[in-house]
Amino acid sequence: MKTKILTIAVAAAMLSISSQASAQVAWGEVFNKFKIEARADAEYTNRTINIDGDAFGDPGHLYGIHGRYFNLHLGGNLGENFSYYFRQRIKAEAGTVNFFDNTDFLYLNYRPTQNWQLRFGKDAMAVGGFEYDAPPIDVFYETNMWDNFYCFQLAASGAYITDDGRQTMMLQVSQSPYVNFYGLNWDAGLFAYNLYWAGSIGSHVTTLWGVSMMERERGKFMNFISLGTKYTSTDGITDIYVDLMHHALATDDWGKNFGVVSRWNYHLNNEWTLFIKGSYEQNKSEVDLDDASVSMDFLMPRAGHSYGRYGAGFEYNPKGLQSVRIHGYVAEMTDSYTNTTNQDVTEHSLNVNLGATWTMDVMKLFKK
Repeated sequence: MKTKILTIAVAAAMLSISSQASAQVAWGEVFNKFKIEARADAEYTNRTINIDGDAFGDPGHLYGIHGRYFNLHLGGNLGENFSYYFRQRIKAEAGTVNFFDNTDFLYLNYRPTQNWQLRFGKDAMAVGGFEYDAPPIDVFYETNMWDNFYCFQLAASGAYITDDGRQTMMLQVSQSPYVNFYGLNWDAGLFAYNLYWAGSIGSHVTTLWGVSMMERERGKFMNFISLGTKYTSTDGITDIYVDLMHHALATDDWGKNFGVVSRWNYHLNNEWTLFIKGSYEQNKSEVDLDDASVSMDFLMPRAGHSYGRYGAGFEYNPKGLQSVRIHGYVAEMTDSYTNTTNQDVTEHSLNVNLGATWTMDVMKLFKK
């Protein structure tokens, strides 16, 4: 209820601002983005456990229909080179860390020239990677890192954009995700420093590369490197991205925690897309001295584990109706580790998913 009241109040406030705006800013400019989107999935999961190669326990069969996302988008121009963007996940439960918990984006953007941009507010951390960069509503059987990343943080950033718009370099300072991971208050004084490049190499290769230093306690950092590279064929029929990720808690921690995720798309036509997606991740790093199963790495908090996820699926947009998408996939997920009795354990999860996403673009209604 609180979230619904907040959403209504924000919308009303925006309408009030637009009605009082000067003649230089039209209503349509203040609200050039105003839409609601939702996604619901029907899912079946079959879980099994293998210990030292032998099946153990009864398979767990879980199935049902559940809502995944319900988002409100607002955005527009405020005049004098200022713009804003707001995306709220509408949830039944209240936030747990601060006032903006369920708000993905709520930032003020200032672009004084074609080449420079300044931004302040709730934003996604600029860390790189194509899976990470995609809107959550568009991500299927995501990596373990994606599941654990507290990526939407209060932040300030400055970016340089080349004249042709093909290269963007950004420096961002944000609240550290460890504030969320450790359940600290906003005034814990932990920050993250992110250097980011979104660019193009030639005509077919695009990049989302980032290097970050995330403070886990004052003066101690986790280094995170994410190199996302995407290739698109000349005819646009196929594209593939590969994200390489590495995180280290200290200088002697290199090579222990890393991951790779890739997705290949084949666009049959404007309506149908087939895809294959796979990933591998591992955490062989330090652990909390109080609990040998808990890692200080918030991206993979289960020490000693490795994860594999792979599968295939489709996306379908009915002809002439891009606001509706049907998706489906079959994916195998594994979690491997050594238990306290020195046995090798692999947890398997077979997932079958069929879902729908739909967008209600309010701005189109006004334009009609």
